[in-house]
This record gives sequence, C-alpha cells and structure tokens, in this order.
Amino acid sequence: MRPVQPVRKSSLHYMGTEEFKLDSLQSIELSADHVSIFGFVMQESLKVTLESESRRRSGKVWSGELFFIPPHCQCTIENRGAAASQVIIIRFEWDWSRLSIPAPSARPFRPSDEFHLYSFRMPQIRHWIQDFMSDCGDDEPVLFYQLQSHLYAMVSSLMTYIQKPGAVDDVLTDYVEQTKRYMLEHYNTPMDIEEIARLSGVSPNRFYQSFRRHTGLTPHKFMTTIRLNASLCLLANTPSSVMEVAHSVGYSDELYFSRVFKKHMGMSPTEYAACAKIRIANLSPVFQGDLSVLGITPKLTLRRGWSDHPEKYLHQIESCRPELIFCSPVPEDLYRRLCKIAPVVMLHWKGMSWKERLLKISGILGLSTVAERWLAYFDMKVENAKFHIRRQLGDEPFLLVGSFEEQFRVFGMQHKKMRDLFYDELQVTPPAQANKVNFHEVMTLGEVASLDCNNVLFLVPSTASDDYCAKLEEEWRRLKRNGKKKHCLFIRYVEPLLYNPSMHESLLDQTVNQLLLTSGK
Repeated sequence: MRPVQPVRKSSLHYMGTEEFKLDSLQSIELSADHVSIFGFVMQESLKVTLESESRRRSGKVWSGELFFIPPHCQCTIENRGAAASQVIIIRFEWDWSRLSIPAPSARPFRPSDEFHLYSFRMPQIRHWIQDFMSDCGDDEPVLFYQLQSHLYAMVSSLMTYIQKPGAVDDVLTDYVEQTKRYMLEHYNTPMDIEEIARLSGVSPNRFYQSFRRHTGLTPHKFMTTIRLNASLCLLANTPSSVMEVAHSVGYSDELYFSRVFKKHMGMSPTEYAACAKIRIANLSPVFQGDLSVLGITPKLTLRRGWSDHPEKYLHQIESCRPELIFCSPVPEDLYRRLCKIAPVVMLHWKGMSWKERLLKISGILGLSTVAERWLAYFDMKVENAKFHIRRQLGDEPFLLVGSFEEQFRVFGMQHKKMRDLFYDELQVTPPAQANKVNFHEVMTLGEVASLDCNNVLFLVPSTASDDYCAKLEEEWRRLKRNGKKKHCLFIRYVEPLLYNPSMHESLLDQTVNQLLLTSGK
C-alpha cells in the first residue's frame, strides 16, 4: 500500500454562512483572521478588495461567481451599481499544516507569496448555496456533512482554477485593470512604473506586454496621454499658468512639461491656450464629443430639437456671450439671428465621417495638430482591438444589436454610425443579412434570433443591470439551440449614443475589455 501523501492529510471544517444585502453604493468589511472564506454573488456585480500588509488586489466579481478570501486578509465588498446586490459568505477552517503544495499560510502574506483575487464559476453552485443558506446553526449531522461535501468540491474547483494554464493571465488581466484605474485616479502624483511592474508578480517584460495588449499603449505612453489630456482641459478652461498646469498633472518641471506637450501636440502650451480659450456655444450635442477630445468645454450646449422652439433659447445663447457658435443646419432666418450674436459655423455633419468632422472643427479652431495626435493614438488602439478580435472571433459573422428599453435595433452596413467602428475599423465580419440594411427595429429577441447568425454583439446602456445582460444571454442561447458554437458579447455605452470621437473611443475600450473578460472565463 502506497503511503498517504501530505496533501491528503489536509482538512476542511465548515463554520457557518452569512447573507449580506448591499444597496447601491453600500459596502461591508470582513476580516478573515485565521479562517478562510468563500463569497458568492447572488445578483448584480460587486467590487471586492483584498488587503494584507502592503499587498492589495481588487476586481469586479459578477453574479454567479465564487471568490476566495484567504486567511489573515482584510476584505472590502462594495456595490457600485445602481441596483441592490446580495452576497453569501461561507466561513471555514482549512488546515494547511501538512500541505506539500503552495497555499496561503497561517501567517500574513509576504510580498513574495501568491496574493491574488480568484473568482470562478461552478455549474451546480446555485443549488449548493441554497443548502448553505438553509443552515440555521443547528446540530444536524446530515446537513453538516452535506455542506462539508460541497466545501471540498468548491476547494477542488478553486485549486483546479488556480492551476489551469490561463490562471496567471487572468490574474495579470485584473492587475493591469487595477493599474489603469490607479493611473487615471493618481496621474497628478509621482509614479514609479518599474515598481508597479515589479509588483505584478510576473517579469517586467511580461507586464509591459500585457498592459499594451489591454490598452494599445505602453504604460509610459498611457500615463503621458492621461496627463496631457488633463492638461488640455486645464489650459483651455481655467486661468492657470503653464507652471500651475504642469504641477497639477504630475510634472514637477514646467520646461520638461512644455517640451513633452509640444512634441505630442505640435504646439506649445501657450499656443494651445491662445487657440482653445474661446467662448463657444454648442447648439448640436453631437459636437460635444469633438470639442472634448480637443480639451474644450463649451460655455453652452443645447439639446437636440432646440431649433423647433428657438425663442426659448436665443436669449440663453446670447447670455453666455459666445465668441463662436457651432450648430447643425438650421433655417435661414434662424441662421441670420444667430449671426447677430456671434460668428456661426454651421456644419452639414451628416455627410461627413466623424473623423472628417473632428479635423474640420479642429482646423477652424487652429488645433489641427491636437486632433491629428488624438487620431494617431485612436488608430493605435484600433490596431490593438483588431488583434483581439482576430484572435478570439476570427471570421465568424456577428449581428450588431442595440437594446433600447422594450425593443431591439439590428444595425446593418448602411448605418454609418455603427458600421464605421465595428464593421469598417475593427473589421468584425457582418452577416449576409446586414449588407443591405440600415437598421431593423423589432420588439422581441426571438425576431432577432430568427436571422441566420449565431453570434451577437449587444449594445446596452451603461445603466442596464448585470442580471439583465445575463438573462439576455441565456435567452439568446436558448433561442439558438442548433448545436453550433455561439458568441454573445455586451458593449455598454453612456446614453445618448452619438456619432462622435468620444463615443467611438468609449465603445472601442468597452469592446477590448469585453474580449479580455470573456477570454479569461
């Protein structure tokens, strides 16, 4: 008889289950102490943050996922969504003393230890969670051993997930996302990119490669882009000096900041401010996205339809004392009345691509080089996104479907707003039915599924709940039970869905994030 291996002498002991309901923006804090914890998200999604000594890991855990909290960790669970959420906490003791495999130790984690936020799925977990929730603390041997059995299976799934080939990549994806958020929130402070790479748990080269796959840029270029974008807004919209702006965006040396700014923008900070500090009345909401990437905030932006009742708005336009008015085509008499207030740029933008319009507007403002720089970085991000699309989606055709309240809109190749990005720029393969269609509005998902295409890319408002998306995917797969492989992706957008640079960049970033998320599951 072969001797029992040390791993087989380890033991688990179930201790208890708690349920927490978290309203929007509510959070709870847990201390694992000497015990281990499994958490299960019942609905919506939650941000989970683990802390131990100087180490910190955080990430989003979705509805239906388990996550693991090791011993001697502080854990914060936050609901950042608009809808209420629910999390189940299962505490247990895990005797690691005789394990011969790497595992959380009985001491706090050292920087050299594995310290990650692991989240994973199990097909039968929702049924088991009901068993755990039925535990009232009574001494019932049958239920206790049933829960012990579930616990061993959950630990087995955790260890399988940790040891699978892609697990390190999944964790690195989370770390890169955390790094991006940290850069966006702390760009105005000194930042040691090399130290961030070292703390990733992989070699610096691998971290840099992963960061570039996620963003299309190196960490240094990403940080420079964030800082310069922030400086545009300050130079255009505040009375701050160049030195004050440099310090505000993380540059201690204003001369170095000016050199970097001119290298990227094609003009000095002073030259940019002279062009950008202009009082603009924007009478077409679609132009907001053009002006924002140039760093300009208009003094006034009106909603679509204002020209139907112009008398309500002409005084408002005049009161903001504009030096320049941007508008879509308006009747001749209204155009003349606007010209009495300030010079008017009336753009027939529906005949232009959004890139042509951005270059047109930037040229009028003397900021062509700023627009060209933005477009160059956008093209780099497009190439990165195309890499992920080719790798994960290949040449599979995809329907592009917008979800709008109680109806769906299938976008075709004749719909410029969506075609430009997804079918032209990103080269997603359109299904045959899309070639001659502008858009097709239907009331039910069944009507969408009747089209001969297994794969769908849903555009959903950012306010849509995670449960809504999960149910939509479940229904799509039910309707498409034909034995063929199916892809179902969700791209969130901030309403309204406008045809401008800001919206295209947001959709592009969301697409890459969704592809990375699905590749890790």
